[in-house]
Amino acid sequence: MPTTLEIREDASGIRISVAEPRRVGRALATLAAGSAFLFILVHSSSNSKAELVLFGAVLVFSVLRYVISSLCGTAVELLVTELDVISHGHAPEDYGPSVISRAEIYKLEFRNASGGGDFPELPMGLYVQYHGGLLHNPSSCVLPNINQIQTEKVIQAIYRRFPDTGKLPPIGAFEPYLTSLNPSKTAGE
Repeated sequence: MPTTLEIREDASGIRISVAEPRRVGRALATLAAGSAFLFILVHSSSNSKAELVLFGAVLVFSVLRYVISSLCGTAVELLVTELDVISHGHAPEDYGPSVISRAEIYKLEFRNASGGGDFPELPMGLYVQYHGGLLHNPSSCVLPNINQIQTEKVIQAIYRRFPDTGKLPPIGAFEPYLTSLNPSKTAGE
């Protein structure tokens, strides 16, 4: 069943809800693959008992975490107000709730799913790039598991209600505010 998207406007701002049913097939496939790997790990004679317990525990934890996440499905709400962009709920992969000042946003965009392996598995959906935080140009997924067409509808609704969103240039957080204290330089230097 596809992801459902609902956009509502009220006095406080725009509320966007995303819901996706459980991924039972993906959870069962992960459980089967994890069980097969655990069976092979247990029956291999090259590992010591300590390595077997360590690898087995990590494998069981990872598989159960993913299975539980897949069985929960997706239920995320995005609230865009005059001041903030607030995303909360739960979704598989590495989605996390966030609160971002709307004044700090300089780009709204769709991104495909990425990551895996040594990197976090990031969902496809609406991403916000903003100034602030410890990173040079941080970004955050605020609506996971929506496709490009759904993302464009959300972006249009946000720009229609809050046309000043994303008007900041994509430069460092403090760059426009730095002033040279060297009195020998003129403004043009």
